[in-house]
Amino acid sequence: MRTRLGLTGLFLFSVLTASGAHAQEAGKPVPAQDGSIVVTGQGPKPIKRAQRYIRQVLDVDDGQLARFIEPVCPEVIGLPDRFKAPIENRFRIVAGAASVRLAPDPCKSNLMIVFADNADALIATMRKRRNPVFANLDDGALADAFKAGPIHAWRLVVTRDEAGNVTNSSTDMDPDNMPVMEGDTQAITINAVVVMDRKVALGKSVRQLADYVVMRTLVGARPPAKGSIAAPSILSLFDPAVTPVPGEITDMDIGLLAGLYKLRNPYEQGGDQAWRISRGMVSGKQR
Repeated sequence: MRTRLGLTGLFLFSVLTASGAHAQEAGKPVPAQDGSIVVTGQGPKPIKRAQRYIRQVLDVDDGQLARFIEPVCPEVIGLPDRFKAPIENRFRIVAGAASVRLAPDPCKSNLMIVFADNADALIATMRKRRNPVFANLDDGALADAFKAGPIHAWRLVVTRDEAGNVTNSSTDMDPDNMPVMEGDTQAITINAVVVMDRKVALGKSVRQLADYVVMRTLVGARPPAKGSIAAPSILSLFDPAVTPVPGEITDMDIGLLAGLYKLRNPYEQGGDQAWRISRGMVSGKQR
């Protein structure tokens, strides 16, 4: 039996009280037959197309692009055991292929994928109980967490200097005792959470769900608020205007994911980082 700590304890009580412990059997995600990543090539992508895709799914003008630097430990809760491991395994396969550091299992979870009978109700219950999972989130992350809808996704992101000091902590500090920040700073993802209605997951495969969560958590990408993404993307999984529904992570998605985690200079601003990633997506050098 695996021992889980990390984010799990923060969610468990709320999940068991605000949603059922098991999903209904009908229409459940069906595990893919294998965990391989098959991305169909469409030829070199024009730089403008790659840049437009990135700007549609990321806010590149709001500071740096954040990524995990500590090993990632994903965990699924709220589904029967026979679906948990396949989703976690698929997540690890895609993340590992993009050079994301992964913690060996069992591990202390820092990335949670929660399936609930009603995501809004679960979040409302957790918020009412002042669940620690919302602690230290900035205004943008809190807005993502509390925004009504069938899918809630947010990340705890901090800024650290080269000495490892957190420069944007919400904790009140004595100005006379604040560390002197020297050198560059880097945006770092500490943990990430996705809470999803089970009903929107009905009919989706393990591969689709895991790949979608990869992009929402490891990259912080999201579908555009208005309109559809002008490129094939797993982020269009729940967009009713997109047909056919994407079956798995796409070339564009893999390019962004791998490009982010292979950035050689993490201290650049978001626009500069996005430009470098888009260049790699066109040349294929980030793979």
